Amino acid sequence: MNHTTQTQLFDFFERFKAHWQTQKKSLPQAIFEPQWISPCQIGEVENQLIFWSPIKREPALDMSNIEQALDIKLHPSIVDFFCSAYSAGLPAVYQDHPIELIQAWNDEDFNLLQENMLAHFMMQKRLKQPASMFIASCSDEMQIVSVLNATGEVQLETLGKGQEAILAENLADFLATLTPVIIE
Repeated sequence: MNHTTQTQLFDFFERFKAHWQTQKKSLPQAIFEPQWISPCQIGEVENQLIFWSPIKREPALDMSNIEQALDIKLHPSIVDFFCSAYSAGLPAVYQDHPIELIQAWNDEDFNLLQENMLAHFMMQKRLKQPASMFIASCSDEMQIVSVLNATGEVQLETLGKGQEAILAENLADFLATLTPVIIE
């Protein structure tokens, strides 16, 4: 496929919202937390729930601070994936395996995400593993879906052990294969 990561990410957002519309006849909903406001939130709080929708960041952010701190150039797909939009985590299925795509809900969440990225890269360096960046959690909390920084390939990774399998040649192709789900 020749689609960019950002194009496929926004396509997945649309598929995710359409799935909610089909199943729940509404936009996605999240538990409202008054101390955790997001530009994604839409409308008024009802029964402690708020409607939300992923939105494009204008302007998009970058991760130059991470690159400088680690003296590394991040793969462009990693930057596109995390810096293009605000969104809640996005439950999905990849080949019958439940995952949840990681996104930033607000600026504070983005800062926390970057702190976790730094810790992840430092752990990999200490273990002499190839640099990768997590993009999704798995039902097995010791596994993550990540992007290999050197190649852009998407892999299943076991924390502390490294690569288990290559899942896709690139992040855009991986995103195109996902099926959105609703977790209640």
